[in-house]
Formats: sequence, structure tokens, C-alpha cells
Amino acid sequence: MPTAHINGADLYYDLEDFTDPWTKPATFLLQHGFSRNGRFWYKWVPLLSGQFRVLRPDMRGLGRSSIPPDQYRPATDTFVSDLSGLLDHLKIDKVVYVGESFGGVLGLLFAHAHPERVHALVLTSTPFRVPREEVEAKFPVKEGSADAALAKGVDNWSRQTIGQRIDLKLAPPQLPEWWISEMGKTIPENGVKLHQYIATLDFSPRLKELRVPTLVLAGENSPIATPQQVALMRSEIPGAKVVTFPGVGHGVHALMPEKCIQEILTFLKERAILPL
Repeated sequence: MPTAHINGADLYYDLEDFTDPWTKPATFLLQHGFSRNGRFWYKWVPLLSGQFRVLRPDMRGLGRSSIPPDQYRPATDTFVSDLSGLLDHLKIDKVVYVGESFGGVLGLLFAHAHPERVHALVLTSTPFRVPREEVEAKFPVKEGSADAALAKGVDNWSRQTIGQRIDLKLAPPQLPEWWISEMGKTIPENGVKLHQYIATLDFSPRLKELRVPTLVLAGENSPIATPQQVALMRSEIPGAKVVTFPGVGHGVHALMPEKCIQEILTFLKERAILPL
């Protein structure tokens, strides 16, 4: 099982490469969101891996990455250091960073701290601040609070709130149940800690400081990457390009991977970021 021991955690990753062996392909880093794992990018791998290397890491304490629960302390510096340490471990200098939801928030933090390691930043269904009160009002849980629901199992919370992470009108019938099951693999204590940590994040004061080419992909009806947040990212991030998918809610990376990838490749070509 491919892992790298970084900052006290064994970080799992998948690295796929089906490019011609004599080429030197760029690397796409695909970063999952809250209580998810690299498996959530399964549709993207065959679409990218013939032209690029595809790196899918599991965040510390999630998926197949492991750390004792009593040592799991979500922190900005740690998450950013995990990513830079993993790239060092794999001898990868620079990536096209694609993050979904909280994975995109982590991308904002990483690109701000290490712009020299990012060809381009792609934010799919990503807020710069999670509108927690609005989301919890729209997707209430029977336990009364998200943390109480998470403590009973991340799958318990996910089942009650799955509509905030994926547009159920557009999802294949089996996808929500698989999604819930995968999220349920997260240790409940880790889920609670990470949920509380995410609530403290607000990247809006630093949007103007980003110095990497940035593409924002979002559904116009996302309850998390709201139209107001997307509009502010368009105006605040220098040179940002925004593509909004009409009539779509959250989870565009899972619902329309082909369209997302086409938008990314168009963006990379328009900005002459990579030779395509």
C-alpha cells in the first residue's frame, strides 16, 4: 500500500501514470473533501491518466491514511505541510491542484503558502468560508447539531445531509448510497474534530493575495459554494476564471467529470500554462 510517513501520519496516496514512458508529463493532484478519500475521483483517472500523472492523496485521519485518533489535530500548517511533504517524497516539483469542497479550501491554503509548486489551482464546488449556519438550517439533523450526528457515525450524519454534498436530482441512483458508505469509514472522532476545524476557516481576507492561475467550477445552486461566494472569488482572486453550471447543485466534480476536465484543459491552454 503506497504511503508516506509525514508529520507523524502515514499518508496514503494513489499515483496513476499511463503516459508514454519517454515523456515527462505534468501531475494533476486531486484532493478530496470533508470525510472523503481519493476514491471519490474514480471517474477522473481514466480521463486524465493517459496524458498526465494523477495523484490522489487521502488527507491525514481520513480514508486509508492513518494516525491515532488521540493524535489527530486538524490545523492549517499541518495540512499544508502534509502536501508539500508528499510532493517532496514523490519528487514532484509542481502540480495542477484540483480540489473539491474542503479539498479546494486546502488548495487555497496550499497555493497561498507555496505558489511555486502550483501550475494552476482549480476549485470545484469550493467555498472560501463554509456557510455552516445556512447549510445546517437547510439540512437539519435529528440529533440537533451536526457534531452530535457525526459523533454517532459519519455515515449517520451523511445520510441525513447528503443533499448538501451532491445534487440528488442529477446523481445516478446508486451514487448517494456509495457516497454515504465511503464517508462512514471516517472515525467519528476525526469527523467531529475536522468539522469543528473547518468552521473556523475563512480565506476571504487573502483571496487578493493569490498568485497562481485560478479556475473556479461551481453549480449555480450549490448550498456551500454559493453564488455570492463564487462572485466574490471572481472579483477578488487576480485573473480568476469562473465557470458556473446552470441548474446544478453541489458536487460538480462527481456529476459531470467530463465537463469539468474539458473546462480545465481549456483553461490550461488559454493561459498557456502547460503544453497541450
